[in-house]
Amino acid sequence: MAPLISVIIPCFNAQDYLEETIESVLKQTYSNFEVLVIDDGSTDDSVEKLENFKDDITLIKQSNQGVSAARNNGVEHAKGQWVSFLDADDIWFPNKLEVQMENIKDNVWSHTNSIYFGENQKGDVTRQDLTPQYSGMVFKKLIINNFITTSSVLIRKDVFKDSGGFDESLSALEDWKLWASLSKMYYLKYQETPLMKYRVYNFSTSRNARKILPIHCKVIGHIFDTICTTDPLYKYRKEALSESYFICSYIAEESSDFSFSFFCSLRSYYFQPLKFKAFKRVLSSFKNLITSNFK
Repeated sequence: MAPLISVIIPCFNAQDYLEETIESVLKQTYSNFEVLVIDDGSTDDSVEKLENFKDDITLIKQSNQGVSAARNNGVEHAKGQWVSFLDADDIWFPNKLEVQMENIKDNVWSHTNSIYFGENQKGDVTRQDLTPQYSGMVFKKLIINNFITTSSVLIRKDVFKDSGGFDESLSALEDWKLWASLSKMYYLKYQETPLMKYRVYNFSTSRNARKILPIHCKVIGHIFDTICTTDPLYKYRKEALSESYFICSYIAEESSDFSFSFFCSLRSYYFQPLKFKAFKRVLSSFKNLITSNFK
């Protein structure tokens, strides 16, 4: 019999998207899975929506503790040898689990390409189009930029638990911290075919540059002060900081926060003055700042 996969869906006030998300799991061509929905103290109608799936899911309720605690709680209740994470607003394609299980072979975790959809998205851009995706021993790549989409990850449960799980003290980027630790020890498989859709919001924490930047710096500090302390890869700390400021410059620009976008671009260039893309970002963000002041 095919191994049991435990699908972990953390949920907080996701009434508008939750049903479509769960249906995308129930339509999987891989048949041996269980669905665990962890309601993180929702105050909307999410729990009521879940009543429609009471025969197909296991509902676990907890007080509001954040997405990391919800995912960790789900893994504690999981019966499967494997776990796969799915945010309550993302969508899997029907063959997602089947393709991953066929291709993971002797490895312990994998991720896939995804398609962006949602606000200001046409639905034709993939994660790989914007951020290079990697397979193999990817520690060096991952400490510079988090290229893994959590809703695409399939991982052996014992490996996840041995890693300590998601850091519940972080309000974002908890996945990056965990993936960095795992990537130093384990080979990562990658499926280039998009197997899921990642929903984008303009006002989510990950799309708020002023909120997400300090968390970027905190995670980078953890990676290089605890994982890479004596590692020759410590020299990549400046590149990681440059990349984070570069990303936050674009995020700030998307929300028309042009002054912060320019600040982030300057910091990105400061850490990597020989990178042409950082220089171009400074010019572009400065132009947008000046233009916005004359409107």
